[in-house]
Amino acid sequence: MGVCEKPRIKCGDCGSRLLIPLSDAVLYDHLAGKHTVGVYPLLEDDTCHFLAIDFDEAEWKEDARAFLQSCTELGVRTVLEVSRSSKGAHVWVFFAGRVPARDARRLGTAIISHTCSRTRQLKLASYDRLFPNQDTMPKGGFGNLIALPLQKIPR
Repeated sequence: MGVCEKPRIKCGDCGSRLLIPLSDAVLYDHLAGKHTVGVYPLLEDDTCHFLAIDFDEAEWKEDARAFLQSCTELGVRTVLEVSRSSKGAHVWVFFAGRVPARDARRLGTAIISHTCSRTRQLKLASYDRLFPNQDTMPKGGFGNLIALPLQKIPR
């Protein structure tokens, strides 16, 4: 507040933008709860190292559990993180290397479709979105930020 002038000035053009390089000290402070570290999963070449599926509110526990079961059936290794609010979760899928964001997002969408057909649901009510949110990097931007897991108490 008082620094950010969005939407009048885009992040890429902002003179107040200060990106702190990731280091052991920054990660330690995140894990200790001194501050929150977030990452932009979408890289400049439209690739990513991971996919995160966001479940919020509604029946997030049941939906996340059903999604994880589908991942097990399909041989997709995942990690579940319950949000700090305890009102949602992220399911993380980490890749061995960079993959096109479009392919990562297609994987997430395919698993959601598989889950819906397996559980005979029209949709997963608590499913919110995928990270990265886009297939390609927006001009002058970073994509969408997601907070890293394991901050203080959840760790």
